[in-house]
Amino acid sequence: MQLITRQIGLFACYSVIILYQALNHSQGEAMQKIRLTADDIDVGQPLPWSVYGASDELLLDNGRIVSTEKQKGILVSRGLYRNPTKLEQEQQEALNKKKAAFALDSPFKVLDVIKITLKQILLDMESSVESNYAHRVIRLATVVQKLCYENSDAALGAIILDQNSAYTNVHPVLCAMLSELMLRRQKIPSEDRLFYIAAALTQNIGMLSLQAQLTNQTEKLSDQQRQAIKEHPYRSKEIMQGLGIHYNEWLDTVSYHHERPDGKGYPNGLTGDSIPIYAKILSLTDIYSAMILPRKYRDGFYVKKALQDIFIQRGKSVDEACAMLLVKEMGIYPPGTFVKLANRDTAIVLRRGTKNADSPIVLSIIDPQGYYYDIPKKRETIHKDIFGITEVIPRLDDLQLNRDEIWGLA
Repeated sequence: MQLITRQIGLFACYSVIILYQALNHSQGEAMQKIRLTADDIDVGQPLPWSVYGASDELLLDNGRIVSTEKQKGILVSRGLYRNPTKLEQEQQEALNKKKAAFALDSPFKVLDVIKITLKQILLDMESSVESNYAHRVIRLATVVQKLCYENSDAALGAIILDQNSAYTNVHPVLCAMLSELMLRRQKIPSEDRLFYIAAALTQNIGMLSLQAQLTNQTEKLSDQQRQAIKEHPYRSKEIMQGLGIHYNEWLDTVSYHHERPDGKGYPNGLTGDSIPIYAKILSLTDIYSAMILPRKYRDGFYVKKALQDIFIQRGKSVDEACAMLLVKEMGIYPPGTFVKLANRDTAIVLRRGTKNADSPIVLSIIDPQGYYYDIPKKRETIHKDIFGITEVIPRLDDLQLNRDEIWGLA
């Protein structure tokens, strides 16, 4: 049985479609006109609304009177329509909100939709298909923000465990989530954070095709590829400006997210405080995500080593304050990490430690003898002698639990 079940099911698919449609259609879209029947029109009484034909042509103004049954019959046979009342519009909006809330019940369904939606937005941007990109990306950023607020641990774990989606689809989403969590810890207002989530989602639009190619490439980079990588932050900014995105916070974060405190970054070789703090945060999430996400040619389980490497590089390739912020927010063992415990259980990290970076909540799934527990057991690793984490291990390909069961959302 696959670790992450790909068959969402018809019921779940309906929820996903609702959310996908909500993300890919404009907000405030007018409710369609309502078709009238003979029962809706009272002969000899003023019409309470204007009446339109099938081609949206105005037939009768509000207040006009249909004087005979024959006249009513002729009109109804043509096909009559009216605009919804304010009350009907409010009721429809309330229903849409309920549908959206229903779709958001599972963080995993939301993640699936975020990945699908982002992929389409980026492809549209790359091919310059006309659209309101700022609006589309910011709306997607609000969904990412809501997901982080409601169930960040399960969502982070699902991303880290995702071996089916392309790296290019999950990497920007993980960067966006990490950016949101770190900035929220810094008490940056939620409205302002949306621009930095948007920057994370669009950071590599300037090398989208190349990034997909590099995911599977094992040989050394060519000179042409190196140049394209070096230029992609500026290229990304240029593409977005050409598509009508003009928010400086968003554009600058993308443009500078490969600059380094020691001046060895690109494309401008900026140093220290000349690099915007939000670009430093995106740079760190970019590096960290690349370290912990699985690739086709390697397992992304080196989470502890990833933090060690980041600490070694603090003040050089990564900002020291940002590195500390990441550890405080994520802990040493992020959700989705497989670990061995002091009692020799095999477990998966469920939730980040709230008090200690090295003491997350885990779910023991295999006992010391190598048998699956009939009922997985939640452990608090702060109890070091019994349940302390002793090592990080590769993911279990034959894990007999799906993501809903792991995070107790089934």
